[in-house]
Amino acid sequence: MRKYFIPAFCLLAIMVSCKTNPSSGLHKPIVFVSIVPQKYFVDKISNGFFDCQVMVPPGINVHSYEPKPRQMSLLSTAIAYFSTGLEFEGPWLPKFAALSPSMQIIHTDTLIQKIASTDKDNESGKSQTQIGPGHELNGKDPHIWLSPVLVKQQIMTITAALQRLDTAHAGIFKSNCDAFCIEIDSLDSRIKTLLPCDTAKFGKAKNPFLVFHPTWGYFAKDYCLSQIAIEIDGKEPSPQTMKAILDTARLYKIKTVFAQPEYSKKTAEVIAKEIGATVIDADGLAYDWQNNLLTVAKNFATGRHLKTTNQK
Repeated sequence: MRKYFIPAFCLLAIMVSCKTNPSSGLHKPIVFVSIVPQKYFVDKISNGFFDCQVMVPPGINVHSYEPKPRQMSLLSTAIAYFSTGLEFEGPWLPKFAALSPSMQIIHTDTLIQKIASTDKDNESGKSQTQIGPGHELNGKDPHIWLSPVLVKQQIMTITAALQRLDTAHAGIFKSNCDAFCIEIDSLDSRIKTLLPCDTAKFGKAKNPFLVFHPTWGYFAKDYCLSQIAIEIDGKEPSPQTMKAILDTARLYKIKTVFAQPEYSKKTAEVIAKEIGATVIDADGLAYDWQNNLLTVAKNFATGRHLKTTNQK
């Protein structure tokens, strides 16, 4: 198998080297990101001057992904890799660096204070740090791209990196970053209108919502929500935990169970049937990050039967 890989590698490198910018006839430098939302961020800033490739395809578990040989071949031609702190990056980033020593690795989670990946243990009432699939081994939640506030920090890092990589267009990248920050502020305001903080109504639970995989911790933190996850430590809930989840859902009259496209909906559907709820996708990995986050916010609001406004 090794003897076939080398010629394929060379052929792919030749094909990549011929990739051009249709509008200018110039070669587009290749950069990689780990997940689809990051491509959206890079595309918004880069103005088409870079060919941004995504490591983890849509619909795939982003936490345990293993790059394919073709991706490794393409990666050898890249000038930069934008990481985000996902688990699979831990063992793979050193391999990426060894494959392409001249490639810059930019950690977009630099300086971001991550929250612990915790879910209330419905059996004991204690908080547990999750270390199974879906969370970093150090117990920190990696889903930083689902917080508008944290995305502003990430795009600052992305912009600075692109300016270093292409100094001739640094001004364009800065202008795009400034415009994107304004859009993010507007999005943040709209979501806060949809999801008003009402601790008086819901107490410490702070507008609870039920979700299969605990993806939405940062979003919940930003918008005064409480994420109740079905999956615990990357495992299906035990019968005792399942009962506690059902009791909590009935207590707060939760009528929507949110699932993610990359995970099985089987358990979510079982719970939904028990409480008379509907299963709705809450995609945390969509490309159109702004509209997707707004849609998810509307679904969270209506799913909790909160009073909502400006739903267009």
